[in-house]
Amino acid sequence: MEGSYYLLIFNLQGNRAIAEIQFADYIFPAFDQIVNEAAKFRYRSGNEFNCGGLTIRSPYGAVGHGGHYHSQSPEAFFCHVPGLKVVIPRSPREAKGLLLASIRDPNPVIFFEPKWLYRLSVEEVPEGDYMLPLSQAEVRTSLSCILFW
Repeated sequence: MEGSYYLLIFNLQGNRAIAEIQFADYIFPAFDQIVNEAAKFRYRSGNEFNCGGLTIRSPYGAVGHGGHYHSQSPEAFFCHVPGLKVVIPRSPREAKGLLLASIRDPNPVIFFEPKWLYRLSVEEVPEGDYMLPLSQAEVRTSLSCILFW
């Protein structure tokens, strides 16, 4: 919890802050700072201050081991918070493009990384600096069904 407080102060001084929480299961001690400070600071200060440029990375989800301490998926707790963006990539290519976009976004972003994605090396990832828009979901079609990922 103390670390998230210092991260907010660092960010409020105009710095771009990128934090990593080892497992998404451990994000809850920082819940108050993320939800009630980082996400709402702009609105509480009349747009005088904001925590844009704050990106929190965290692996999440089950991969067949890890038990109840390393397998949670807490994204639903954060998806409904005004002022906070939640990003979850579905491929290595998306992970790079969305992470770079998250770091540059003017809003605080939680970037949940699916653990199974760490071992997925079957896709070429573009070299260099490239981003995917956070404001638009990828729509994939399969026969007559539409899937949103």
